[in-house]
Amino acid sequence: MFDIIFKKTIYLRTLSLKRLFLFVSETCGQTDKLPSPTSECCGLDLADDHRNISGNAAINQFPWLALIEHNGRLTCTGVLISSRYVLTAAQCLYRAPENVRLGDFNKTNSGPDCLIVDGKQVCNGGAITIPIASVVSHPEFNLPKYHGHDIAILKLAERVPYNEFIRPICLPTTDITVSPPKNLRLVNAGWGSKPSSDQEEDVVKHYVELPYVPLKRCKEAYENRSHRFSSAISDKHICAGGEQGLDSCRGDGGGPLMSEEGGRYSLAGIVSFGAVPCGRVGIPSVYTKVYSYIPWINRVTST
Repeated sequence: MFDIIFKKTIYLRTLSLKRLFLFVSETCGQTDKLPSPTSECCGLDLADDHRNISGNAAINQFPWLALIEHNGRLTCTGVLISSRYVLTAAQCLYRAPENVRLGDFNKTNSGPDCLIVDGKQVCNGGAITIPIASVVSHPEFNLPKYHGHDIAILKLAERVPYNEFIRPICLPTTDITVSPPKNLRLVNAGWGSKPSSDQEEDVVKHYVELPYVPLKRCKEAYENRSHRFSSAISDKHICAGGEQGLDSCRGDGGGPLMSEEGGRYSLAGIVSFGAVPCGRVGIPSVYTKVYSYIPWINRVTST
């Protein structure tokens, strides 16, 4: 009986979210403006609650994930923050990105992706590719010396059409590091390699839940190993990870570190750097703290 009630609850939740998306698609529209985090126009996905601490994502989960292309090769990950703008890491501009792919699940598949869910086939419409009109890296980012500020904004040549598989994430309204909840876990998602795969990137979208690590402990972990970027870690970073086999990894650069509350996701960080190999005990990965750059993001996207 409990199983029947549970499945009915999931069905009703999914049905409710689908109706919400129909409403949102009609009211949010396509706009260059960043969606208000207090509206229903960002941070929502249709994935159900059957989740472990890591694994393949649902086909409609994390619809703000973007893949960045250069010369036909996928070089980095990005995060859709409005119908016109994508956030990524400044280091991802080294290869002069040309296009952004959105709505993808299996990045090797050129057509629609399909999965069997509860005995039924669920398909997306296939990824869409949009040219990049302009790129802006943070003015204080300097790759040869690397003093942080690893964040960049891509302006797309045209507005993205929203649907169940393509939606923006919310930007943070508070600094989650000031008074973090006890045992806070954050989420990274993308197509990067899994720590157990010997650095070979994955072909399907996946995610991993990671423990938040306070900045002091994070700096100590890198200083103890004389890591070349240890001096660059500042209060403009946020750290997560340090558990065996759970980490962002190769191919995840520019991707999101997300916090989730009440079914809504906000962008806590952007993947910047970490230990090699990834997924090592006691060594978290380091992310650009998005909250620190909200004024800069607002300036760039409003011009």
